[in-house]
Amino acid sequence: MTKGASTLDRVPSAALGCVPVNHDDTIAISPPVPSTAREPLFVPRAMTTVVMAALGVCVLVNAALLVAQLRFSRAVDGSYAAVQREMWVGNLTGMRLLAFLVTGIVFLRWLWQIRVNAEALAPRGHRMKRGWTTGAWLVPVACFFLPKRIINDIWAASSPPDRPRRTDALLTSWWLLFVAAQLLAFPSTSRGPLSTEMAGAALYVLAGVLGIGVVRRLAAMQRARLHG
Repeated sequence: MTKGASTLDRVPSAALGCVPVNHDDTIAISPPVPSTAREPLFVPRAMTTVVMAALGVCVLVNAALLVAQLRFSRAVDGSYAAVQREMWVGNLTGMRLLAFLVTGIVFLRWLWQIRVNAEALAPRGHRMKRGWTTGAWLVPVACFFLPKRIINDIWAASSPPDRPRRTDALLTSWWLLFVAAQLLAFPSTSRGPLSTEMAGAALYVLAGVLGIGVVRRLAAMQRARLHG
């Protein structure tokens, strides 16, 4: 070692807690590059089935409620049959609320993934931020039109590239029936006039059937786009 070498030069590299670094090692220990991989894109088959099954349960519960309401309306006031049938109406009204809560949770989870896919298919085709996919359903009054706006954009992004459409007869019919049912008989444990409740239950049955068709169609369109 030469006389002019520094003290640091005389200390073994192992004592400094480091090892000699060659070109290959430099590449290995360099800071990781931020990942640019996009979010996973897939049409959740199992979740799609669960959503359609949940909608089917809502259809059945509302159909049973409609029958119970019809039978209650024909019972003589104050009779034992009237008391029994009113109890059935109350029980089925509570079951409808539970069915709606479960269906809403699985539907929004499914819709979120569908929105992720739609953003990849049409990055600039969405008029609202992704957070509104869930939040729009929770805003009073706005929940009657904002979710449809979001689903319209998803529908357009999922449509065949040569036929992009923001809406469809099936989609529009489902939404109009669903909103009308909400206005007539919002799902809760409290009940309004029987005739109004019956009309709401009937509309919920129709909206549920069309809702199954919407979920199935949208999933099929995205699957075709993603696989294509």
